[in-house]
Amino acid sequence: MIWLIRLARLLFVIFIILVARYYFLNFLEPYDFHFDIKPSIKWMDANPNLSGWAQFFGATAAILLAIAIPAWQRHGQNLDRWRDAQDANASLALLSFYLLSEVQNHLNGYLQTGDMPRKYVRRDIETADLLQRIHALEIRENNQDRITRLFRARGAIHQTASSLNLPFAQNDPLANEEKQLLRERISTMEKFIKEAAEANTKAIHARARANLWLLPRAIHPVLLFIITGKIR
Repeated sequence: MIWLIRLARLLFVIFIILVARYYFLNFLEPYDFHFDIKPSIKWMDANPNLSGWAQFFGATAAILLAIAIPAWQRHGQNLDRWRDAQDANASLALLSFYLLSEVQNHLNGYLQTGDMPRKYVRRDIETADLLQRIHALEIRENNQDRITRLFRARGAIHQTASSLNLPFAQNDPLANEEKQLLRERISTMEKFIKEAAEANTKAIHARARANLWLLPRAIHPVLLFIITGKIR
């Protein structure tokens, strides 16, 4: 079924291109673009003062080139910075997705062993490692949504660790209320992981598009529409 949908989208895009081509050719049909150079040579022979105009146009072309070349170089530098930014963004999005998945597994482990005494359930080294990695990623992050998700994940770890580290209840298992809170944190993490997965996919597409040449970069949204049915 998915291939039929993609085929329909492809046929729709081809139909639009053919219609645009038909109207464009009809627009050009009344015009005659034939060019004969012989009359032009006779005209130049009959006008010996064209050398001054040739110098004028040559100087104008030189000035335009002097403006265009630095502008093109600046465009290339901006394009390189854009590509570097998209590479960094894709890497950070992937790291955020993996780290949130690890946090969810960390919390799931506590839920599965919640009937054991707290002193046997605690994983202080793993908790400290996750908190350190979250902090290190937060420092590098430049996306507010990812920073918010990491902040909430850090809060879920702190809240769970506080329940497990109660000094007067180390021989007691987690209470039912604590397990319910833990399930809510895990549910929240599942939502964040879905959001992170979508953000990661968008970042990968953005990085792929940034590293394409000009023409494929312009065609890239059309290809995405054919494959996914979405315009980005």
